Amino acid sequence: MYTNILQSPYPRRFSLTTTAKTLIDFSSNCCHNRIESITRQSIIRKILPIILGLIAVCSAHAGGPYPAQTGISAAADSASTAGMNPAGITRFDSLNMRVDLLGFFTDNTFEGQIGDSGATFRSVDDDATVLPSGNMVMPLRDNLWFGFTILGSGFSEDYGEDWAGRYFIQEYSLLYISAFPSLATKINDKLSVAGSLAITYTSFEQDRAFLNVDEPTQDGKLNIDTDGFTVGFGLSALYEVNEKTRFGLVYRSELDPELDGKAKFSNLTPKTEEILDTAGLLNAKIDVTSRSPQAITAGMYHEFADTSVLVFDLIWADFSEFKLSEIYVNGNQTVEAEAIYDDIFGISIGYNRRLNDRWRVGIGAFYIDDMIEDDKRTLTLRLDALWSAGIGFEWQWKDNRVISGSLNYLKIGDAPLTSPSIPIVGSITGRYTERQTIWLQIGMSFGSGT
Repeated sequence: MYTNILQSPYPRRFSLTTTAKTLIDFSSNCCHNRIESITRQSIIRKILPIILGLIAVCSAHAGGPYPAQTGISAAADSASTAGMNPAGITRFDSLNMRVDLLGFFTDNTFEGQIGDSGATFRSVDDDATVLPSGNMVMPLRDNLWFGFTILGSGFSEDYGEDWAGRYFIQEYSLLYISAFPSLATKINDKLSVAGSLAITYTSFEQDRAFLNVDEPTQDGKLNIDTDGFTVGFGLSALYEVNEKTRFGLVYRSELDPELDGKAKFSNLTPKTEEILDTAGLLNAKIDVTSRSPQAITAGMYHEFADTSVLVFDLIWADFSEFKLSEIYVNGNQTVEAEAIYDDIFGISIGYNRRLNDRWRVGIGAFYIDDMIEDDKRTLTLRLDALWSAGIGFEWQWKDNRVISGSLNYLKIGDAPLTSPSIPIVGSITGRYTERQTIWLQIGMSFGSGT
C-alpha cells in the first residue's frame, strides 16, 4: 500500500513527493468543478524521510540493528548513512555499500455509513509492497567523501468499481525513483558536515467513477496519468564527542513537484460529454502540484562499555505549510484546497546489544502525532497518529559482509471522518476498525565498516 513513511530520505518518505487523488463534483445545473487531491499514501510518504524513507536499517561493527525507524540521525555505522545523515560518511576510510529489500503487508478495514439512508458499507484492503534501496559511501581525496543513495518505490491500491467512495477514487498506482548524491567534509576531528541533492522522478495514475448528469445509474470514468521530476536539497552535521557518543542533525528542504499529464474521460453519455467538451475538460492537460514540508531530524548515539548501543531521535516536519495538490486545467485553476494542517512531531528510541562475536539483536519503537484534527479529515485524507515497534538482528557473516533483518509492526489510528457530499450518494461517514501493517527488512552491507 505504501512504501516509506518518509518517502525517501528527502521529502517529498512523505510523504513522502506527491501523489494525488482527485474528486470532481459535476452537476447538470451548472458546470462546476471541485478538485481535491491527495492520498493518504502520499502523505504518509512525506512524513517518513522523516520516518520510513529512512527505513534502510543501518548495520555494521558495534552498531545495528536498528528496527522500527531508529538510529536515523547519529548511528552512521553503515553505508545507509548516505541516505539518513550524509555527514556520517566521513567515518568511512574505504568503499562501503549496502542493499536492502523492504516488504510491507497491510491489513485495513474501513466501515461507514452512506448518506442519511442508514446504508452501511465495509471496505477491506489487504496489500503487499516490496521496495529496494541501495547505498554507497567512499572517500574521494583528503577530507572529501561522496555518498549516494537510490530508492525505488511504488504503491497501488484498488478500492473496487462499486464501492461507496468510487467518485473520489477507484484505483491508483504510484512509482518513485529517487537519487540522493552527497558530498561531506570534516571541519575538525569532531564535526563533519554534508550537502545533498534529492532528485526524484514520480509517475502517478488514478481512475475514479464520474457521474453522468443525464444517466446517474451509469457511471463514466476519469483517468489521470501524470509524471515529472523535482529536485530538493539537504544539509546535515555529525558531532562526535568521542568514539562512543555522537550527535546528528539533518535538514531536508521542502519539495514542490509538478506532475504533467492529461485527464481522459470514457463511458460518458452524450449530454455529459457535450458539457465537458464545452468546458474544455475533455483530454485537458493537467498539472498536479503538491508541496512537501521541510523537515528536521536530530538524534543521539551512545555505545556503553559492554558494546550495547542506545539511539534516540526527534523528528519535526513543517506540516502547517503543507498544501494539498492543486490541479490546473489548461492553465486555469479550478479550485484551491484550504485544509488546515498542524506541524508533526515524532520520537524514536532503539537499543541493541551483542550476543557473541557475530550476532547482535535489537529492539526499537517510534511514535508520530497526527497532522490534522478529526473534524478536518476527509475521505481522501485518512491519516491519524501512528506508532511502530520492532525487533531486529545483525549477523557478521564475513569480515566484510554483514547481514541484517527486522520484523516491525505499524499501527495507525482509526481516523474518523465525514466526507463532502457526493452527488446522488450524499456524505460518507466512517472509521477504520482494523488498520495495521507488518513490514520486514533484509539487507547486506559490503565493506570494512567504520
